[in-house]
Amino acid sequence: MTDYMLNSKFNDPFNKVQFGVSIGERNQLEEFAKVLRSGARMVEIDVASVYGLGGEQGNAADTISKTEREAIANLAKTNDVDLSVHAPWAINFSGIEPQSKAKSELYEHLVEREIGTALEFADDISKKLGRKNMPVIFHASSDNLSDPDKSLVYSVYDQRENKVIPVTRQEIDLGIDKNTVSSTEERKRLAMQKFRDLYGESFYQKVFENTGNKNLGFVSDDGKVILSPEGAVELQKKSLSQQMNQERASLNISLRNLEYQKMELGVKMESLRAKLNNPNITTDELKKYQSESQKVEKEIGNIDEMVKNLNQKYAELEIDEKTLPNRFVSYDKKAPELAAEGIVKAAMFSYNNTESKPMILVENPMSPDMSLSDPRDTAEAVRIAREEFAKELHEKQKLSLKEAEKISSDLIGINLDIGHINVFKSYINPNTGKPYSDKDIVEMAKAAGDYLKRYHLNDNMGNKDSHLPLGQGNAPIKEVYDAMMEKGLDVPAIMEVFGGLGGLESGTIQSLQYMGAPLYGNIPYVSLPSYLGQPYSSIVGDYSSYSNLGLKQDMLPYGGFSGIFPAVGGGYMENKGNSSFSGAPMA
Repeated sequence: MTDYMLNSKFNDPFNKVQFGVSIGERNQLEEFAKVLRSGARMVEIDVASVYGLGGEQGNAADTISKTEREAIANLAKTNDVDLSVHAPWAINFSGIEPQSKAKSELYEHLVEREIGTALEFADDISKKLGRKNMPVIFHASSDNLSDPDKSLVYSVYDQRENKVIPVTRQEIDLGIDKNTVSSTEERKRLAMQKFRDLYGESFYQKVFENTGNKNLGFVSDDGKVILSPEGAVELQKKSLSQQMNQERASLNISLRNLEYQKMELGVKMESLRAKLNNPNITTDELKKYQSESQKVEKEIGNIDEMVKNLNQKYAELEIDEKTLPNRFVSYDKKAPELAAEGIVKAAMFSYNNTESKPMILVENPMSPDMSLSDPRDTAEAVRIAREEFAKELHEKQKLSLKEAEKISSDLIGINLDIGHINVFKSYINPNTGKPYSDKDIVEMAKAAGDYLKRYHLNDNMGNKDSHLPLGQGNAPIKEVYDAMMEKGLDVPAIMEVFGGLGGLESGTIQSLQYMGAPLYGNIPYVSLPSYLGQPYSSIVGDYSSYSNLGLKQDMLPYGGFSGIFPAVGGGYMENKGNSSFSGAPMA
């Protein structure tokens, strides 16, 4: 009997990683055939183009006919391939329309339509295959409303207006003249004194004597108060509170004036009634006083209506004032709750409107400036969604709570994209004050553990989601994988590796080489015809995936050309560092 040698925990991708490949949103059948040649056990069909959300390009799910769906199913059935579907990435589960940054009924309708279309597409193929619970991947958001560096921008959610407001630093000029006050220290002292006089002692202490980790503002050398984004939010609350006090005073004056007017009209009405009750009143006088009485009664009625409206405004104002402290919340904290509402709707559609009940897998988005891009936030959205979906099944479908929780756990989960997390390396970790490291990326990935059902594997240089083949960037793919395996989480992985030199086919083989599959040898493979015909990428696109191969700042921390594919002059796989360019790696 032959003893097979596995020299790495990460190799043997055909079994250990249960790998699959994501194919394009155009010409799926041709891409499918290319992937099958690699030996993949799974294929993810991308129907990421949509109508009304992300433009009209590629194949939206509802443009793929019944016979074409059957062709995809037959190809999968013949080759015993497990399928999944990538839904349109432009979907925003929160219902926040990315352009207006506000809740929109029209946008929510479009989102629900696209969710239903993707799930029905998966259901049609699943029925042909005779399978249940096909995974359908949804990005958790498509907005740009998160702020990895909150010292520059801080997005808050206005719970009254259901709108996201990006807040930046605010400069307050207190009119201190540098020519008049030459001392820097004196300018700062005067600025703080003026700020205290203008905004009050309590707000002064909140800004400059914060007992938390940091102050909300500081005084610049030229005597201006600079508020952090959080400080600017507190100033907005302060301004709204002052505005409410003014509105209350105005309402009180208006109510008093109306009260006086009603009293005067009451006196006038009593006089008219006395005249009308005069036994000696003439016919002409009767008509005259009756007409005047009707006018007075109408005026009193109008005043009563105005008083009612003003009292209603007063009551609303009191509610607004009472809720003001909690009106603005960090959107990063609110986003999981809002997204969970959309996830529950998607799960309910799958459960009630499809035969095969496709899984809803929520993916951490592709850029740190998108909400829920941190897997910890994605996990929180999924946690809330599972609880709420189980609750609905229990209360509305009359299932036992235990059964409802089991269905919810089976139907809702996370698809963790490692390449997406790696882009955090372009930002500063607020906990360390340093750029995110491999260790940070691994820790973030672990948060998805309890809900993890699939991976997306791809690589990048830490600056954008470029979908490089595995090993051609600096994403800690093996480290994340090993960390998950240590937690007992052995789930399938889909490779999205169409961004490198040679396109999808070459990217798949290059990734298998990196993963240690001896079948593909160790000589980097590039298929130039495949590269030129690859719909995902062009020469320009691929070069941009490698940070434009120019003297950009991100070339320095990645060892210059030493970590780049050898076809363009770099090292590769286990041979990283042996660049064909002369000289030591850049450092």
